[in-house]
Amino acid sequence: MTIRDALMETTATLGSNGVETPYLDALILLCHALDVSKERLLSDLREELPEKGLRAFRESVTQRLAGLPVSYIRGVKEFYGREFLVDRRVLVPRPDTELLVETALALADANPAIRRIHDCCTGSGCIAITLQAERPQLSVSASDISPAALEVAAANAARLLDPPETNGGPALMLVCSDLLDSVDCGFDLITANPPYVTSEEYAAMRERGWPEPQNALDGGDDGLDLVRRLVPSAMDCLDQNGYLCVETADPQTDSARTIMVNAGFADVVTHRDLAGRGRVTVGRKPGQEL
Repeated sequence: MTIRDALMETTATLGSNGVETPYLDALILLCHALDVSKERLLSDLREELPEKGLRAFRESVTQRLAGLPVSYIRGVKEFYGREFLVDRRVLVPRPDTELLVETALALADANPAIRRIHDCCTGSGCIAITLQAERPQLSVSASDISPAALEVAAANAARLLDPPETNGGPALMLVCSDLLDSVDCGFDLITANPPYVTSEEYAAMRERGWPEPQNALDGGDDGLDLVRRLVPSAMDCLDQNGYLCVETADPQTDSARTIMVNAGFADVVTHRDLAGRGRVTVGRKPGQEL
C-alpha cells in the first residue's frame, strides 16, 4: 500500500465514522507512525509503506475510531509553539487558551509591579510553563486538585523549562490544591482555565466516549461552579492592583463579569478570541491609584 492509498483509505474511513477532520487526522497519525514530518510525507506519496509503519498506523487509526483524541494517541499537543506531553490524566490544551497566555503576558509587560504569577487548575501545565518560559524573570507557580495531573505538569516542566541555574530565574513551583485553598497567597496575577463545560454537556460527551477527565471539564449546571468559588478566593490571594484572568465559554462571559464585579473587582473586561468569541475575562483588585 502506498502512502497516498493509506491516506485516502483512512480519510474515507474516519469521515464515514463521524470524525470531523478525517484527512488531517489521517495525515497526523501517519506522520506519527512513520516518525516523519508532514512535508516529508507529502513529498513521498507514491512510496510503499513499510510493514512496521503500516501496522503502527492501523493501530493508531483503531484508537481514533474508538474515540481517542489524536493528541492522546501521539502523546503530545502543541501549545504556544511548544509540544506538551498529554494523556488521559489531563485536558488536551486548546488553541483558544493561548489567548489567556497572551492576555497575561500583555498585563505583565505593561505592569512592572507584576512579579508573582499563579496558574490555577493547571492540568498539563501549559499555561504556567509557557508564562515561565516566555518571561523567565517572573516567579510562576501552579496548582491543580489532581495529583495525577501535576505529575504530567512536572514532566512537562522538566522537558520544557531551563533549570533555574541556567536561566537565572526561579523554578516553577507546583502545588496540589483545591483551587487556591492550599496555595501561599500574595500574587500579582492569577490565571485560570477552570472546568466550564456544563454538566449536561459533559454527560453528552461521556455518552460519546469522551476520554478527558471529568474534573477538568465539568463545571456544574451552568459551567460556572468553579468560577464562583475561584473569584472571591482570588480576591483574597491577590495583592493590591493584582489581576485575575479567567477563561470561560462565550455564552458565560456576561455572568463571569458579574461574578467578578460582585466580588469587588474593578476594570472588568472580556477579551475576544480570533473568532470574535468572548474567551478571557479580566479583573483588577482595587488598590492605590495606578
